[in-house]
Amino acid sequence: MDHMEVVDAVYRAAVSTDLWSSTLCSIADYVGATAGNIVYQSPARRGSFLIPARMREDLNSLYLEAYTGNPYARAFEKVQPGSIAVGNMLVDLEAVQRSAYYADICEPQTIFNQLFMPHASLHERGGIGGIALFLSRRQDEHVQNAAMRLHRLGPHLARAIDFSLQTSRVTRGPELPQRLINVMPDPAALVGTQGEIVMLNVAAERFFKRADGMYLSRSSPPSICAHLPEASSALSSAIRRALAVSLGSDVPFEGALAISRPSGGAPYLVMITPLASAAFSPWEPVETIVRVLVHIVDPEAKTQLQARYLQQIFGLTDAETRISELVGGGLNLPKIAHVLKVSHNTVKTHVGHVFEKTGVRSQAGLARLIAAIPVADVSGQPSSHLHGKRTDAD
Repeated sequence: MDHMEVVDAVYRAAVSTDLWSSTLCSIADYVGATAGNIVYQSPARRGSFLIPARMREDLNSLYLEAYTGNPYARAFEKVQPGSIAVGNMLVDLEAVQRSAYYADICEPQTIFNQLFMPHASLHERGGIGGIALFLSRRQDEHVQNAAMRLHRLGPHLARAIDFSLQTSRVTRGPELPQRLINVMPDPAALVGTQGEIVMLNVAAERFFKRADGMYLSRSSPPSICAHLPEASSALSSAIRRALAVSLGSDVPFEGALAISRPSGGAPYLVMITPLASAAFSPWEPVETIVRVLVHIVDPEAKTQLQARYLQQIFGLTDAETRISELVGGGLNLPKIAHVLKVSHNTVKTHVGHVFEKTGVRSQAGLARLIAAIPVADVSGQPSSHLHGKRTDAD
């Protein structure tokens, strides 16, 4: 292939990303290399990928599992996007040739030297990525000519890779999880490839503002945390495992846990679900892709709304409504006094007033009355006609 034929092939691959592997073969032939790839090595190691050309598939997997920190990769981290790096000019070649990396990856594929051209979109946020071409010992005699030819292709390759990335975003379109999250009545969050919050539904925004047991970190972007250290560690571990599963790792995973809250209410039930792409694109790890759904169930949310209806029907005060809500949640009077930080006698007085207004004679009867009130929305946000200030018992 001459120069223009290779350029044409590059732009065809930009539009049809499944052509990249064959196009890389044409680039390798034009430059004078044995093989090549487009590589992205994530800083967290999750999400790294190769688009290979004439590379052994078994060794590609071994490379991603064990050798992304090889001497060439460490040297290439410092190369500016758009520049052409000649690997053997940046490393101690004798030391490299004595390494397990060279024996396991390079020798079986007759790789003696490497050319690398970092790409800006793949070479940021601590990651490393771009075009790599591999030369045999014989081809290395013309390494400068090979570097010059790759440099001539550089602007076209940069535009084509950016176009492939943009095409991946557009064709992906609105994802099903993003549409689903907005209609979920419970708090729900979508988590990206690095454990960051990508999207919250309305119920989750209200939920995290309360910060009763769970909250959003102040980092940018934020992540989900729990107030109790053991719960926070378990939550972080579950999300990490879900991310690994979503990216294809075969790790043990149980996606449900309980998170206690400092207020003394019933623990939240947190369900964590890995989300696999319908059609995986190798470009996805570079983007902010939704990988995990975190679904939070507040067992008290329904009781809160039922207690509000009780308030409207029987004219309860805010303090009486709050105590009714806790009775409906299964708490006894001493526990309610502890949660509200008031005396036992204060709670007994309010409960007596509730009995008088509702006509029930026991805490069990009050709990049954609350449970019998039907509600359609359990998101924790009362209907507009029930809005009003709620104060703690006094």
